[in-house]
Amino acid sequence: MFKPELLLPAGTLEAFFAAMEGGADAVYLGLKKFNARNRARNFSYADLQNIMAEAHSRGRKVYVTLNTLIKNNELSELVETLSALSQCRPDALIIQDLAVANLVRRYFPDLNIHASTQMSVHNSKSCNFLKDCGFSRVVLARELTMHELSQLMRSVKVETEVFVHGALCYSVSGQCLFSSYLGGNSANRGLCTQVCRRTFRTENGNLPLFSMKDFQLVDLIPEFARLKVSSLKVEGRMKTPDYVYNVARAYRMALDDYSKIGDAKELLASDFAREKTQWFMGHDVANSIAQKSETGIFVGTIEKVDADSVVVTSDVEITRNAKLRCRNSSDTEADFIRIKDIERDAGKYRIFCDTDGYSVGQSIYLVGFTNLPFAVKFRRPVSCKINFPSQQRIEAIRRSFPVVGSRDNTMRLFLRVSDTGVFKSVNVNDFEAVFVKLPLDRIDEILSLGLHKETMQKIFVELPKYISELRLDEWCNAISRLCKAGCNRFVLSNVSQLSMLPSGCMVATNENVYLMNDVAVNFVKSNKVRYYCYPAENEYPNLISGRDRGGIVPVYFRPDLFYSRQPVVARKFSDDNKVRYSCSVEAGFTVVSDERAISLTHNVAKLQGKGFCRFLVDISDENNLSLAEIVKAIRTSSKIPNTVDFNMKKGLK
Repeated sequence: MFKPELLLPAGTLEAFFAAMEGGADAVYLGLKKFNARNRARNFSYADLQNIMAEAHSRGRKVYVTLNTLIKNNELSELVETLSALSQCRPDALIIQDLAVANLVRRYFPDLNIHASTQMSVHNSKSCNFLKDCGFSRVVLARELTMHELSQLMRSVKVETEVFVHGALCYSVSGQCLFSSYLGGNSANRGLCTQVCRRTFRTENGNLPLFSMKDFQLVDLIPEFARLKVSSLKVEGRMKTPDYVYNVARAYRMALDDYSKIGDAKELLASDFAREKTQWFMGHDVANSIAQKSETGIFVGTIEKVDADSVVVTSDVEITRNAKLRCRNSSDTEADFIRIKDIERDAGKYRIFCDTDGYSVGQSIYLVGFTNLPFAVKFRRPVSCKINFPSQQRIEAIRRSFPVVGSRDNTMRLFLRVSDTGVFKSVNVNDFEAVFVKLPLDRIDEILSLGLHKETMQKIFVELPKYISELRLDEWCNAISRLCKAGCNRFVLSNVSQLSMLPSGCMVATNENVYLMNDVAVNFVKSNKVRYYCYPAENEYPNLISGRDRGGIVPVYFRPDLFYSRQPVVARKFSDDNKVRYSCSVEAGFTVVSDERAISLTHNVAKLQGKGFCRFLVDISDENNLSLAEIVKAIRTSSKIPNTVDFNMKKGLK
């Protein structure tokens, strides 16, 4: 029987050794930059070389996460990082940004690359497209059902990896903008503030609307082996070494002997994590929202903070080997308390620790015990000197990727709609192109409009962000029908959707194809993409710091803050700042957005002055403003009242 690889997280050196002792076949870890867990301790190049030597001596593998979006001013550091990694030679890099794929393909071909789950890969055509782009493995979206996975595995030509244990995101990975929206802390840049773990105000009180239970698929290991899934992945680079060890031991036990799956589940029951769900893999969707967002056992709230200790009253027994976590009042950060000593008196605990950053009212949780000592240093360090390229070489590499420079300053507007009825009232000639966003069952409406040929040549049909393997053939057939009728222009929500299009199509990519830098832009341009949008969460300094000026800047839109397969119980809710949000269901997906639109119309003149001339107006969501008013605001570069700016001014971290 085929046996999948068991892949564990290593957020610290101790966690790495815990994974090794627990029986992991491979570990994944991050460097100090460019990884989606920037709050983990992470590793230096010397650490990486020693970890690799230790892992390889045991016959294990090491994957490095380079899975965040890259800004233009970070491209030089990215080239340095890739150069260093090509000398360290990890077993693979896990990546999200197309710039990394572009650089590796041209300058560092000795590096293997895996497509991160942040790339939202969910069908076989996407998998096979990425294989053709040089990826050796694809980490599949966590929202797949077992039926979808089994169908996908029949056609896939690349290694596959699935998450089997750990925390779940409410939104489809790579498609969450909520953290970025609330303060510029982008989940796609490793700075997620876990908005989905917060409570929100609804007509039924404050509720954790989006806080998912933890994934646990140990029961499904025999099925994954039957399907020949290459790797089973455990989430948790922020987890403790004892957690990593116990989870590794449980899954190792289950992988090696299916009859011990029950024993493995007993071991996993004491992991101090959230309640468990099999989610879509186990048809457990209705019961997948957790009633509490925190992990561990609630100990109490801090009653007093002194220079060297905090005081808390609790019935929970706490010892010096307890793992305690403190969560702040806004529910955005959680830190481990490093216990130096404990005194107990009549139910009150005085915990001696470094009290910097702690305050009265913060909650403390017991998340485990340190029972096993794991190594924290190497017996025989083997790190070698890293040679970095010169600045001249780095600049030459950057400039070897052609992009579009400044164009003439003629304004070109693009329109997105979701109602074909607008063609009765909109003068299509006012726009360079019209992106039509329709569900599959309404696609043929376009063919029944009876539009003139000149109008049809302005229409681009927009593909959705998520196309299930079970509907892949239907979408491909619909695309074929459209092309035969002369409607052969398409907007992609994922670059891998290029594989769904017949040759000869004109192609655009929308904001969900992340082009945060010039080298990523070059990737899509080299794949014959005609039009491309910059990301919705972009910022002004990053936009103007690149050489590219050919992209479309969204200037009026309502972004999907969450885009999820998981239903939600409230259609309207608000946060602590009284900002109101709404939920809609689009083709089976829950879409959460601010009730206000984002408008950057007042920045148009400034953007034109910097060489940008293409702008997107998105009226595909309900809004009370007429298209004429929006266009007027763009042409006069004026602010639209009751709208917000997103990151364009306040910045993207």
